[in-house]
Amino acid sequence: MLHQTSEERYKKLKRVFGRLKGNFNRDDLDDFIQTANSLREWIRSDEALSPEQHAALERFVMPESFDWQICNQIANRQKHVGRSKPRTRARARDGVPEVVAIDSRSRGRGMFNPETARIIGAGEEITIHCGDTRTSGLAFTIRVFGHFHYIFEVAPVPPEQRALPKLMSDILA
Repeated sequence: MLHQTSEERYKKLKRVFGRLKGNFNRDDLDDFIQTANSLREWIRSDEALSPEQHAALERFVMPESFDWQICNQIANRQKHVGRSKPRTRARARDGVPEVVAIDSRSRGRGMFNPETARIIGAGEEITIHCGDTRTSGLAFTIRVFGHFHYIFEVAPVPPEQRALPKLMSDILA
């Protein structure tokens, strides 16, 4: 095993997220999605994590979670050479949106982070089509990382010591 714990997997996800903030591209997005998708099982089997950390994961990976569906469906299609598994098609029939296309073009502008006065995520502009909805690959990545950031960096801190107003600035710094 290259990574022995869920914490090590999270640290990998954090490094890939850092690369995406500097240069948003398909290769690192693929690594990010594969790592995020695998974290579900790593967290579920990690007995060292608190009940709050496990509960936060389960709130994120439920079938109704738009971002989890994107992550899980793309990861599975990459693993199965682009084919949907029967379970994925069944979910689409059950009202869960299906990822139908991903568009990419060069020269994506990224977004301005006013707290650091820097542009993050410039590079490729990637759009994910999920059902009738389109979402920015950069926005999706920030939202997904935010879930895992909470699980590994916020949930372990006692509630009275958490600095929640800083959560987004911590993620985007």
